[in-house]
Amino acid sequence: MVPGTDLIDYLRAIETSNRYGIVKQVSARHRILAISSAGRRGDLNKQCRAVRRTALERHQPPENVRQFPDYVRLRAYAGRSTSVAGDSMRKGQFLLVSALMIGAVAYGAANDASNEAGTSERSLQVEIQSPSADFTVEDGATTIEVEGVASAIGGVRYLDIMFVMDTSTSLRKSDPQDYRALGAIGLVQSLSPKSDIKIGVVSFDSRSELAQPMTSNRENVIDVLRSLPRSGSTNLAAGIRSAIAELERHGRPDSSRVIMLFTDGMSSKNKAYDAAVEATKRGITIQTLMLGSSTQGNRILDTIAWATGGSFVPVSDPAMLPEAFLNLRTTGVDSVTLSVNSADPVPARLAGGTFAASVPLEIGENVIVASATSLSGNTKETSITVNVSDASCAALEVMALNDGRPALSLNDRAVEIVVDASRSMWGQIDGVSKMQIAKETLEDISYWLPADFDLALRAYGNTSASESNNCADSSLLVPFGEMSRDPIRRSIGSLRPTGQTPIAYALNQAAADFGALQSERTVVLVSDGIESCGGDPVQAAHALHEQGITVHLIGFGLGSAADEDAASLQAVARASGGRYVTASSAEELQAALAQTVATSFSVYHGNTEVAGGSLGSADVMLLPEGDYRVELHSSPPVETYVSLAPRDQVALTLEKRGDTVNSSERRGQLPHTTCDDMTQYIDLMGAQKR
Repeated sequence: MVPGTDLIDYLRAIETSNRYGIVKQVSARHRILAISSAGRRGDLNKQCRAVRRTALERHQPPENVRQFPDYVRLRAYAGRSTSVAGDSMRKGQFLLVSALMIGAVAYGAANDASNEAGTSERSLQVEIQSPSADFTVEDGATTIEVEGVASAIGGVRYLDIMFVMDTSTSLRKSDPQDYRALGAIGLVQSLSPKSDIKIGVVSFDSRSELAQPMTSNRENVIDVLRSLPRSGSTNLAAGIRSAIAELERHGRPDSSRVIMLFTDGMSSKNKAYDAAVEATKRGITIQTLMLGSSTQGNRILDTIAWATGGSFVPVSDPAMLPEAFLNLRTTGVDSVTLSVNSADPVPARLAGGTFAASVPLEIGENVIVASATSLSGNTKETSITVNVSDASCAALEVMALNDGRPALSLNDRAVEIVVDASRSMWGQIDGVSKMQIAKETLEDISYWLPADFDLALRAYGNTSASESNNCADSSLLVPFGEMSRDPIRRSIGSLRPTGQTPIAYALNQAAADFGALQSERTVVLVSDGIESCGGDPVQAAHALHEQGITVHLIGFGLGSAADEDAASLQAVARASGGRYVTASSAEELQAALAQTVATSFSVYHGNTEVAGGSLGSADVMLLPEGDYRVELHSSPPVETYVSLAPRDQVALTLEKRGDTVNSSERRGQLPHTTCDDMTQYIDLMGAQKR
């Protein structure tokens, strides 16, 4: 409708009245529509009084205030008070503001749909960004860090933040330690590193400057915040408008757009409100933080935050600024909790719209629910499913009992120890000769080996000087027999290293040492070097293997030629189906002897040998889940099968009673132990077999 002359005259009369000066701040079109939509003057006054009464009763603008365009709402908010007694709003001022709100309904419905769409309350959203949906964990029951974004002001895929930082001279006095920068930097550092966030910085005093365009590089932002100046006056509007311009240039669609406004003073209220209106029209929320005790300054920042859907935090002590920055509910979310499979919720840490918390996961399917609560009390949930499969290793130990007693073999066993007593055994390890270490170790082992072991002792290089090049310098010091232990100890003590290293000759002689023994027969050769007499120890070991005798090699203190010598000695052991073990100390030599004098076994996955050991060694093998075959290298061989699940701790016992061998298992639970290396090794060995 086109207003009549009487209405225009009435409007002019209102404009000339100091009592209603606020009406001058509103566009003529809004003023005309406000008055014309109310009809007669008496009806207008009646309706405005009702609106004012409702506002005073509720201590805040009425609920339907959000239905009106930004400009009118912001003006209405500017006059709000937190208590009835403290309501300083003039009757005539509120009367006209209320009238403006009433008139704005008609205007908004017919002509301002875009404004309404831009300022209507946006829905609460929450999204878990890490881990991703249908994520699979292979570590078994564990804890996982859940991170995401929650927002009541926009989308949650992106978060675009502009720090608008007061750099006026007054901060030198109000914040001499620059807690302003520390607080902003602390907020940046606390943001989830996995969230897609862009941050910019605007500094303002009497003017504004884009100190840092929006970027994903948080270190750049921190550097800028750390170097902000402190000079000039305060112009809130300039800072807000610069931030709006940067968000319009580089803000992303469907992002939550936030301005973090900090100041210690006040400036032009109306210009600041105008800038806030522009922010609201563009879907930008302004969070405000005020340092100081200015009532007017607090009111301005509180109004800006309220009108744009943000929150306001007043701070009197600058030392509290770091905490205050973290307490700002950047995206209008008050809290987020996480729950797994309907368990008790865990509160998440909130920072700048991002949230994070650690939650426990169990083997199987885990439904993680994130529940966000906005500052207005609305709630929203989202969920993801995380599957946990247990790829942990299992532990297998193989042991034996013979007639109920722990055993190193299930059968009668004959072991001949062949000791290197060549000149090189004078070499030292930690200040002690290798010969002395070997003597002491062999003496110790003679005491703890089972009584049913038949032992013999042979040496080489112990009778002739090295210069004589005696390549037949090997003798059986103690033959097999029931009473061999004491003679072995005496013979060990009398050894003097002097000669050559005729390994092949010693092995050839050892074949005859076993005589007519039909038990499991083994040679354990301890040497610190390779053949020095031109013989072929590999051929000699192979000949022993054909007679059912296994040769195990212990490379002891090989020194600088370790690689070359080890390869030669390893070939000797391999030729007889034996094991090669290295030792570089007394402890390692004792362990190596314990492994080689006992019956060895192999563990197979399919047809691939994946592990092995010796009875009595107490060695624990870590293996991935699966079905395995354990073969004991006895005479005759003994086989048994075992199935392993993740985290199984299995003690497999082979027990012989009479002529019968049975197996039994004792199972326990193993803590999570990674099995990646063993799994890769088994896959590699299997591929080589194929």
